[in-house]
Amino acid sequence: MKKSFVYTFILISIIFLFSSCSNNNQQSDVDQSIIEYTVQKTNIVDTITVYGTVEAEDSAEVKALVSGVVEKVYVEEGDSVKAGDVLVELDDSDYRLTYIKALQDYETAKNSGSKLLIEQRQLELEIAKRDLERCKITSLVDGVVTSLSVKVGDYVSKGTTVDVVAKVVNVNNLYISAAVEEMDYSKVKIGQTAIVSFDAFENVSFPAKVTYIGSEAQTSSGIVTIPIKLSLVTPSETSPNYAKIKEAMEKIIPGLSCEAEIVVLNKTSVITVPSAAISFEDGKAYVTVKNGTSTEKRQITVGDKLSSSYEVLDGLKEGETIVVNKSSSSSNSNNRNMGIFMGGPAPRP
Repeated sequence: MKKSFVYTFILISIIFLFSSCSNNNQQSDVDQSIIEYTVQKTNIVDTITVYGTVEAEDSAEVKALVSGVVEKVYVEEGDSVKAGDVLVELDDSDYRLTYIKALQDYETAKNSGSKLLIEQRQLELEIAKRDLERCKITSLVDGVVTSLSVKVGDYVSKGTTVDVVAKVVNVNNLYISAAVEEMDYSKVKIGQTAIVSFDAFENVSFPAKVTYIGSEAQTSSGIVTIPIKLSLVTPSETSPNYAKIKEAMEKIIPGLSCEAEIVVLNKTSVITVPSAAISFEDGKAYVTVKNGTSTEKRQITVGDKLSSSYEVLDGLKEGETIVVNKSSSSSNSNNRNMGIFMGGPAPRP
């Protein structure tokens, strides 16, 4: 009888022990599958990266509008010129002769009394005068002569590949030509700030802003992009590294490549929560809020979406604790590539 009682007691103890361990393991699994997140206000910044090239707003290929032999060259590469300055002069002997003949014909026609003949000779005179003036080839814009393709004695012919005599670029009016992918198109707005960096200038960042967004998308190799322009902004004298930035800006020239970080979202003192904490049902957002030892499902209003979190506009207060699915949170964190989550509290395991 005693042996039977002892065996029964041992069996009950073993069953209780296994049952207790099983419950503890289940509780441990539940606890380890979630984390708690304390809601606090934070700052959020979201940027997109674009790559571009410096271009001149004002530039011109100076072409010969009449044919002839180069008689004089007044500039060299690197010279600064104004619009209207004479760069190259062609031999105008033939054109002067044509002009004089046209003038004589016009004077003769005036004595003939024929209105049609007078009109014809007058038109011929105007064309002869225009061609004579075109023997002096002038710059169309203010700028620097970046290339000069003729020398004294060369023959230039209008309307051919040898009609370009020089290129003038206004290096004081530059912009950055870039493009954004269509997935980021809706985020970019005129006036947004950016930070630009060049391989040519190490450890120097230049302030800029978006000044133009194209009205037509472009497709290349299956990738759809929208052209944009950014203009460099001269920093204030109180800005850090002002002297270094200003000196470097004076050396920026067309053709340089650069990288720009455009700030598409910048908010301070807002509430954000991890995406893994939010569930969506019928277009509404919900979170699980912890109240002491219990939890409640609560509807919230979300704002901007970042890569791994949402801005919360209504429904949560600073200091409250929400429950986050740990596995989902880890997955979102690994996929995070844009949107900077700053200043928020660390989740509590």
